[in-house]
Amino acid sequence: MKSMKKIPSRFSLKNKSIFGGLIMNGKYKMIKIFAVAVCLSALLALTGCATSEAIAAGRGFGEIMNALKCDLFGSDDQGCTTLSLSLPVREGFKPVASKSAYASLKDETMKDAYRDIENAIFQISPHRADNGCFELKYVRLKSSLQFDQVYIVKEAVLADHPEVFWVIGNYTVQNNFHDGNYLVLYSKYSAGEINDMFDEINKAVVPILSAIPDGASELTRETVIHDALVDSVTYDFEAAEAEDSSHEAFNIYGALVRKKAVCSGYAVSVKMLMNLVGIECRTAVGMSKNSGHMWNQVKIDGDWYNLDVTWDDSVTESDIQYGRYNYFNITDERLAVNHRTGENYSEMKCEYTEDEVYVTTEWYNFDLEECTATKCNYYEMNALHLSVLNDDAAQALTGKFIASAQERKELFYVIFDDSIDSESAEGWMSKNSGTQYSALGRSMSASNKSGSAPKIKNCSLVRMSSGEDNIWNNLYAVRLNYA
Repeated sequence: MKSMKKIPSRFSLKNKSIFGGLIMNGKYKMIKIFAVAVCLSALLALTGCATSEAIAAGRGFGEIMNALKCDLFGSDDQGCTTLSLSLPVREGFKPVASKSAYASLKDETMKDAYRDIENAIFQISPHRADNGCFELKYVRLKSSLQFDQVYIVKEAVLADHPEVFWVIGNYTVQNNFHDGNYLVLYSKYSAGEINDMFDEINKAVVPILSAIPDGASELTRETVIHDALVDSVTYDFEAAEAEDSSHEAFNIYGALVRKKAVCSGYAVSVKMLMNLVGIECRTAVGMSKNSGHMWNQVKIDGDWYNLDVTWDDSVTESDIQYGRYNYFNITDERLAVNHRTGENYSEMKCEYTEDEVYVTTEWYNFDLEECTATKCNYYEMNALHLSVLNDDAAQALTGKFIASAQERKELFYVIFDDSIDSESAEGWMSKNSGTQYSALGRSMSASNKSGSAPKIKNCSLVRMSSGEDNIWNNLYAVRLNYA
């Protein structure tokens, strides 16, 4: 499945020289003020400040004066609106603030910048920048912070805050007399639009949380969230081909409200929902099928697992998704069959150009966990495991038929030991041999005669262990059709 392109997050460097202070006493006539402004503008022009840019663009006197004021005295007065947003909670489950990206930052200056950016992303200016987006509150940057570190910190904040759907990837680092270097982030939407969209997100989240039973285990909570996204979200192939990472399909709004998303939309929704019900979760990025891809790591009952809801929501011509749990709580070893996890941000390399800096098209992660546990994998828990082909195995299969029919399940799974070749397994399961009925036929008949479960009209066998990207061997789905 095609997932997500790596679109470099560019940021412009508008470096400005820093001046001594300017003090004006007494009353000046407008002509003298303008003369001072022109002189200062000429001086500032030598360093490429906002004032010279405004003059070069032929802007009016008022705009030139505003630019001069910003260059000299800073830009604190943006008239920002502070967003007051809250997500629904599920009674009985305490949300967790899973900030693993913040914990990954080893430098205290970077952690300080993280907290400043974290505050700024919830403050929206009414001013539109040249890119058509709304500016967020400016973030002053310490002089010791390198430009590649700025990028990493910004990515850390967004990785820890999946609910922040409005921030686009591009940003600028500017400089003026008053503030020194400062970071400018941008929102695709105004404060009013964000509030309205967040209300829509909340309305979409409530039914998912409400579907979780009282006192549910972490595994049950995870399963409900997984199934809700697989059942309601459609993969957005058109957005995956586009070169706009700010498209709604890349965030929670696309997945939860529009019901169409690419892998990042699925993954950030998983992280947000898991955190809301007290489950630690993080996003991971890398490659799959030669495309950029995002999935999750989730901590269940003390162990970490890989969870790829995008690939569980596979496109199929069948009316049923047989492989909807193929990537439910899998190990690193199994994931590596068709996923390549990106490097750690500590290994990040930047490409520099004359007027901007941006990361390479490689994929990077904040600290990830080692995933080796198997006990909460879906097939380990729910599939029938068979190591021999005999009457005892047939009896076990009959028990699986009866248990599935009692719950009126449409599917159950069978995994054969690697020592049994697929031809033998399929022959034993589904082919008659003389007077010996197939194991499927015998077990279905025994289930119907038991009288303890609904009558099964017929069943079919689907092999799920074919293809070079397959991560499961000798895995079969049995589909039940009730009378």
